[in-house]
Amino acid sequence: MRALIIGMVFCFIIGTADIYNLVKIQGSYMTIDFTTGFAIFFIFFITLFNYLFKKIFKKRGLTISELFIIYIMMIVSCAIPTMGLTLYLIPLISGIKYYSNPQNEWETLILPHIKKNLIVVDENAIKWFFEGLPKGEKIPWASWVKPLSLWIPLILVIYLAMVFIMVIIHKQWSENERLNYPMTKGPVELINSDTTNIFKNWLFWIGFLIPFIFGIINGLHFYFPAVPQAQLVKNIPIFRRTLSLSFRISFPMIGFTYFVSLPLSFSLWFFCLLTTIEQGFFNITGFGTQEFLPYNADRPLLGWQSLGSLIVIVLYGLWISRKNLLRIIKAKEGNEIISPKTASIGMIICFLFIYFWLLYSGLSPLPSILFIFFAFLIYIGITRVICEGGLAATRAPVISPVIVNSFLGSSRLGASNLCGLGLTFVYASDVRTFVMASVANGLKMIEEMKEQKMIVFWAIIISILITLFSSIWATIILCYKYGGINANTWFFVSGPQYPLRYVADKIKNPKGPDWLYIGFTGIGALLTIFLLIFRIKLLNFPFHPLGFAFSTIMMTNALWFSIFISWLLKSFVLRYGGAKIYEKLKPLFIGLIIGQFVISGLFLIVDFLTNKTGNTIFWA
Repeated sequence: MRALIIGMVFCFIIGTADIYNLVKIQGSYMTIDFTTGFAIFFIFFITLFNYLFKKIFKKRGLTISELFIIYIMMIVSCAIPTMGLTLYLIPLISGIKYYSNPQNEWETLILPHIKKNLIVVDENAIKWFFEGLPKGEKIPWASWVKPLSLWIPLILVIYLAMVFIMVIIHKQWSENERLNYPMTKGPVELINSDTTNIFKNWLFWIGFLIPFIFGIINGLHFYFPAVPQAQLVKNIPIFRRTLSLSFRISFPMIGFTYFVSLPLSFSLWFFCLLTTIEQGFFNITGFGTQEFLPYNADRPLLGWQSLGSLIVIVLYGLWISRKNLLRIIKAKEGNEIISPKTASIGMIICFLFIYFWLLYSGLSPLPSILFIFFAFLIYIGITRVICEGGLAATRAPVISPVIVNSFLGSSRLGASNLCGLGLTFVYASDVRTFVMASVANGLKMIEEMKEQKMIVFWAIIISILITLFSSIWATIILCYKYGGINANTWFFVSGPQYPLRYVADKIKNPKGPDWLYIGFTGIGALLTIFLLIFRIKLLNFPFHPLGFAFSTIMMTNALWFSIFISWLLKSFVLRYGGAKIYEKLKPLFIGLIIGQFVISGLFLIVDFLTNKTGNTIFWA
């Protein structure tokens, strides 16, 4: 109970604080990626205080199990406020009418096909949300009640489905396939500080100080421009300036990648460079497409190639583990957060609820089924690369609504289906963080927990509820106070218009299935099949299919150099130092992860106290 109460407090803080950050402070991002920066920031101080407290008062303080519960609640919480959901949901359901004008024709193309119960329709409520509440007026809460009463059940069911899926899959990934879960290494070391003595390890503090010092320098540069800025990014134009090659130092990515297998880390940066050359060839020869494709506009054909790879990896993984998964589902209840049999029944019920909700929103049966299939396939695929590859900043190569449209054709779908797909952008578009990945890491962390684990299930549910409601509440209050258009530009200006632009374009220019995209999906699938065959047949085959599947993502292109640095360092360590030196150096790389988010969080506090805006120290 003590852990639940503490976890609830921090979930509320995360749900409100990062909304305040992106509406008012607009500083470093702490929840937009799978890095779960706020959770790392808080667990550092919680475990440090607990470590010191127990040195003075022995047998007191928080237990390891309590710390795990608190941390799991926080990483689940980090998946909700920004790119996970809230800052896509609230601006979209209010922005459909706000951003409609005679020039874009959304009032005639889109609005007639959107269920009025699913969006905010009161003009004053919408205008005041984006431009600020006039003096003497009250927040029009009633205008938000009806749409949110329909959206919140859907979101909760989607999150429940994610939890159920991970309960079913976890043992297969952790025990049978022995995935490494790189993102759990740092928190586990902190939580077990009584035995690991990480706070006494000088290598940890060296790693910690590297990003910490860089953060201080760049934070001071923001306040005092005379202080020189530490440049951590260099972009070099290539292929006649049609592309740029990014050299970015990301300390957390270097840290996470140290715990990734060498074939996978090698494949991530190698295939990234290889597909960059492929895209450069397309650019200078004029081959490709000029169509607007959300979230893969720079490398559209390669996005479909990666999608084919991802489909094969997920389906192949489920197929070869089918007997084990059935055995897990049929097994007698063990010490799990919920029995796999209950999870499988719950998953089916959740899918049925989502299906009927999509029908209500305007989708037909076939597009609804395809959307659910691809959406959850992508969720599982991304979660896999998080758990195996530590790729803390990533997203889908092609998003589910775009897949459905391109496979079926906008001429067949019609305006109602396209508008229904546009609404799914809330939770299935820029999926750079979501609950399934947090639950996957959480389940790994509690494997050695001897207490009854069902409390963890309820801790996850409580975390979701508190963060969902607190982040929605904070978004509405703060936007009426400061005006949404004055907040983070992506979330309140560009982001809400993104799906509407795509939907309007497809309504105005209907066409059949896009065979070029389908063809590149097939090419990616075929190449991945060959990679899987060679990986099975050849013991020392250096290429990992997951590296190919995520090689074209914008974040991989931004972070490949950091992945390369970590791969190179680990290769040298294992070759010339062996496993003993590799183990000894782990605290150094954990420090790189922790140090960046601690200094980012501290500067958010400084920015809040000084009322400064726009001090973004680190992105990832």
